[in-house]
Amino acid sequence: MARKRLSTLAITTTLAAVGVGVVGAGAANAATTNTPLAHSQDNTVAKTTAAVKLTDGGANLLTATADLTGTAVDPTLATAATGTLDWGDGNTSTVKFDQKTGAAIAPDAHAYTAAGTYKVLLTVNDGTNPAVTANASASVADIYLNAALSAKSATKTSPVTLALTGSVVTKAVAAGAKTTVDWGDKTTATSFTGDPSLIKASDPKLSHTFTTDGTYTVKVTLDDGQGQVTSTQTQSFTVTVSDKTGVQVLRAAGDTRYDTGLIISQHQWANQGVTTDAQGRQQAKAIVLSTGNAFPDALAGVPLAKKAQGPLLLTDGLQNTTNPAVLAEIQRILPTKGSTVYILGGDQAVSAGIESQISGLGYTVQRLAGADRYATALDIAKVGMGDPSHVIVARGDEGANHDGFADALAAGPYAANVFGGGNSAIVLSSFNTFDPATKAYVTGKLHAGQQDVASVGGQATTAVGSITGSKGLYSSAVGADRYATAAKVAAAFLPAGKADQIGVATGLKFPDALTGGAYMASVDGPLLLTAPSVLPVYTANAITGTTTQQVNIFGGDQAISTTVGNEIAALVKVATVGKF
Repeated sequence: MARKRLSTLAITTTLAAVGVGVVGAGAANAATTNTPLAHSQDNTVAKTTAAVKLTDGGANLLTATADLTGTAVDPTLATAATGTLDWGDGNTSTVKFDQKTGAAIAPDAHAYTAAGTYKVLLTVNDGTNPAVTANASASVADIYLNAALSAKSATKTSPVTLALTGSVVTKAVAAGAKTTVDWGDKTTATSFTGDPSLIKASDPKLSHTFTTDGTYTVKVTLDDGQGQVTSTQTQSFTVTVSDKTGVQVLRAAGDTRYDTGLIISQHQWANQGVTTDAQGRQQAKAIVLSTGNAFPDALAGVPLAKKAQGPLLLTDGLQNTTNPAVLAEIQRILPTKGSTVYILGGDQAVSAGIESQISGLGYTVQRLAGADRYATALDIAKVGMGDPSHVIVARGDEGANHDGFADALAAGPYAANVFGGGNSAIVLSSFNTFDPATKAYVTGKLHAGQQDVASVGGQATTAVGSITGSKGLYSSAVGADRYATAAKVAAAFLPAGKADQIGVATGLKFPDALTGGAYMASVDGPLLLTAPSVLPVYTANAITGTTTQQVNIFGGDQAISTTVGNEIAALVKVATVGKF
């Protein structure tokens, strides 16, 4: 059962009528100047300012959320101050002010009833000085295109298929909505009307076989039929077609865990400003950033990276600034305008200084965090993932050997691509039990007659099984050990035994499997686990039992030894392991 996703909210900005720069998505907030000012009790000047930034509002189409950072009054005037947010559709929201700081308290998100461009006006009156205003134009769409191509390479005898799971149009315009697929080889474009998420994966319109070697750009367009530019969305994919079917084995290995993550990101994502480059890399739309010092917060981040369309990067979260090379990579692939950097965990995991540094560059920063690892995973699920209908439970406690992360590593790509149509969140069990909030959340996903919950690993399965009435309402993947469990997840991932790419990472350390897992999620492939110096039989059997064009090894020879790397290559009849 796939969950519908939200539309992209395009924001344009204008200057306010009274002395304030209005902030668009990704830009820095601006404050008013040259305005009569109130004075605090100690006779110091306190500005009355107005600023508004608009972002998409979460899990609902046509929804806008106002960020009023930079809007404030003198704290001594906060009680009497008034604020109004006119959404431009005849509806208004009241803005209140914190009595201690004078900062504006943003109202709840606003839902529009139709697509269009709306002028949003913020008015602030402190009761002493003239009112100040800020405005912006919000262009909201009633459609969301979420397309995925089955492979980046193909032969002249093997078709590629397109998945539209997660795409959505509102009921009001569904009848006139049109989806068009241009396969890029001068054949007649495929088109169909209605809600694209209702097109079955087996529909021949979503499958195409190229007849000539070459590189093709496949373009998918979803138009709501209302004749508005803001209600047309597109996605493009590059496919290389060749009769050369040799398998590649590539290793991504940096000097540190951070460097390995950067190599993976550089392999996948184009420079900002380039939609698709000569290497077939596409521009990222967001970045998920987590600490490289500990595993808990990032375990739930792999599906988020796939959904947000960007890499998962690691930084030393204990420092006051981002690792310089990581910051350079963020700036290489992510434009500041309209781009979000998701930070996972509280400021004890990723410091406030890092957040301030990235925000200061003009990026929209959204921190997803809770009081502990379990609450952080819930925040990622509810806010970052938009509270999807499907959830996967994996163990997230530290474990006796600080390795309680293994099952969640294999679960990430599966949650991002297969379970629930590829829109599932990961939440964590504490060994074989739940904290109360996670238990309540999982319980709410258990529904008679359908399986919206899955568990990966024995401990997580025990935790789900302990919920009263859960019997028969969830699926599970449990192996004899972490390697067998990962192989079982891969088998569920690949019922036909085929994958364009498969990944292998050590099951004893977390960093390479997190950044590598996010990459595998983006290319629709499973992640297998191995011991550093011994290739488990479960992993070997999974590799030989899968038809693939590329095997990716994540981590250097301390993570996966040269011997194991060569053994993996031999299983697919490759003599040399190349560089990722």
